[in-house]
Amino acid sequence: METKNGSEQTEITEEVSVGKGRELEEEFAKFMKEKLGWNKMRVGVHLLGKSNRKGAAVDIIAERVDERGKKFRKASLITLIFGAFFALMSLLSESEEGDEGWDVVFIIICLSGVVFMIFSNIFWKENALVECKNLKGKANINMIDKSLRELKDYIASGDKEYKIQYHYFVSANGFIENALKYAEENNIICLVKKGNSFEKVNYMN
Repeated sequence: METKNGSEQTEITEEVSVGKGRELEEEFAKFMKEKLGWNKMRVGVHLLGKSNRKGAAVDIIAERVDERGKKFRKASLITLIFGAFFALMSLLSESEEGDEGWDVVFIIICLSGVVFMIFSNIFWKENALVECKNLKGKANINMIDKSLRELKDYIASGDKEYKIQYHYFVSANGFIENALKYAEENNIICLVKKGNSFEKVNYMN
């Protein structure tokens, strides 16, 4: 009977822990949309890995338009407008001797437009990987390292679904000092829950 009760208690504790973790994930997903400019969210995602083809469970994958993609798309549209102008000028002056220069300009502009469009597609979106921990204690270096290894394994897999440019680690109760230092060395953004919001924390303030 004691073993049974003990098992039931363990199951209840795990359910509560999972429930709190999911609550923190949903809160931070909302914060990312409202405060950090991320547009789309997937909560509870499996990332493929080179060494783990079944996939590693991660808390949140966020997505937004990459500002570089916007700039290249704008440059491409401007270039196409100029290209159309020079094409018209070339047609109007094609019968005049010595005006072949319009054709050269038109070709250069068209090639530039194609290059800008290619870069626009390359940089059109960016993603963020988020790990959330709702623990009684502080997040430690092993947790940070596990999340980092999962990201590196995904990149090594060659999968192209996500272009992960940002890595967030969220803790409800803070971080152990060496964990913060390790995160900062590996460009991981650490945040702590503060009331109904989240605050970025650094090893070196």
